[in-house]
Amino acid sequence: MRDRSAPGGDGPPPASFAQERAWFAARLTHDPPTYCVVDEFPMHADLVAGDLVAALALLAARHESLRTGLRVVDGRLTQDVRARVEPPVEHVDLSGLGPAEQAERIGELRAAMARRPFDLERPPLWRAAVLELGEGAWSVLLAAHHAVYDTASSFNVRAELTEICAARQEGREPDLPDLPCGYGEHARRERARLTPARRAELAAHWRARLAGLPPVHSVPLDHPRPAARTFRGAEVRAALPENVRARLADAARWHGTRPVVLLLAGYVALLHHRSGSDDVVLGLPVAGRAEAATLPMVGALVNMRVLRVSVAGDPDVTALVARVAAALEADEDHDIPFQTLVELVAGPRPPGVPPLYQLAFNHDPGGVLGAPASSCEEDLLLDVTDELVRIVYDVALFDRATVEALLADYLRLLAAALEAPETRLSQLVPARAATGAGARDPEPVVATAPATACEREVAAVWRDVLGTEVTDVHQDFFGLGGHSLQALKMLATLTAAHRAEVSLRTFFADPTVAGLATALLRDQRGGTA
Repeated sequence: MRDRSAPGGDGPPPASFAQERAWFAARLTHDPPTYCVVDEFPMHADLVAGDLVAALALLAARHESLRTGLRVVDGRLTQDVRARVEPPVEHVDLSGLGPAEQAERIGELRAAMARRPFDLERPPLWRAAVLELGEGAWSVLLAAHHAVYDTASSFNVRAELTEICAARQEGREPDLPDLPCGYGEHARRERARLTPARRAELAAHWRARLAGLPPVHSVPLDHPRPAARTFRGAEVRAALPENVRARLADAARWHGTRPVVLLLAGYVALLHHRSGSDDVVLGLPVAGRAEAATLPMVGALVNMRVLRVSVAGDPDVTALVARVAAALEADEDHDIPFQTLVELVAGPRPPGVPPLYQLAFNHDPGGVLGAPASSCEEDLLLDVTDELVRIVYDVALFDRATVEALLADYLRLLAAALEAPETRLSQLVPARAATGAGARDPEPVVATAPATACEREVAAVWRDVLGTEVTDVHQDFFGLGGHSLQALKMLATLTAAHRAEVSLRTFFADPTVAGLATALLRDQRGGTA
């Protein structure tokens, strides 16, 4: 009998490749926070708790992943998609607490939700808490397993929750994006695309790209590598310095690339210095949403890609950035499920060594780092958001003091690379902070005023909505005090004026005057924002 929850095939849909990785990895680590993400969605509206519970129920009804568990059937991992689920939502009234007490209590709730394990065979693989904060302020904490949720899902959930709540307040039906196909159908399609011919083509590409790959990196360890991985981790974190944040966007434009490429190039340079190796290999998460049908989905679509960069010949910063960008581009059209890549490429490796890469990089521009990490899949992971940077490390291999020095060196090296892109890597050795009479005060951060007609128009609308002047096109809308419903109002005004269709999801990815102006102009030209 055809499974109505998964059109396009008989029986339950197979697990996607991303779900398959999460399922195997969850059985290795036995640590709930490793594969659980907790997002917070502030809401400002004339609502009651039941409205938010109903909004979450509507999300679950729309998105198959929020009604899905994983089961092994006849030796094959499959999706168990339920027709409906009861939203696992708790109402927590914090309206009687002051702001500091509320923040402390929310932090405790986030940590507790992350620690509670999920049974992958019992959907739904998410839970939520609706927090009543007083004076029309609400917040939704959503904890979800990575088998059904990823970073792009967070943007989609936030946009849909905002629209559902706005529609409820205005007494209308919510205007939500069409879902061209369900997640189960996506899983069937991605497996169908990996035909024997395509598999052979990908194998040829990656065997050439990874030929002679070092079995393990040469960054010095503090302790001998154990024969079996423990997955026990810790982290050090710091604020991304203001001088780096202020220069990053302009430097990226000067190099003709994206800010993430500069952040990644800085990490490559640091690993080159620490290891002495000219062959730097990293694991990078990729969104896995190249198809238009997957863009509005809530579900796990992330894949891991192996990035290999040569640092031979002592390039300057400009040349290194170009090499990193070229390496990213070379692999762009050769995405392959990581577990399949391991089957095709990985050879013998030392005991306790993860396959293909042991060092990783992740950039989540709109994200928050949440509770401190207590587990680690790689030896080292550099994790960067708009405001924070952290290194998550394997405590069996590294001491905290070593990682603290590593993070400090990364921030100094990154600042130096942005300031002097003509510097060769051999001269870009991270210098310790100057002290005493010779120390220099940090350079002041120079705001970038709205320059184009579109930027000035966006800034004017922001001023009307937020009640404050926007003096820097890189200021964050939410950092200036904006909230989701104000964002919806502001977008409605600007998209109508420009006859453009910029979604909330696009705005959340870059909530700045510069980012929104770029998206408006791009959409007017017929491109994809």
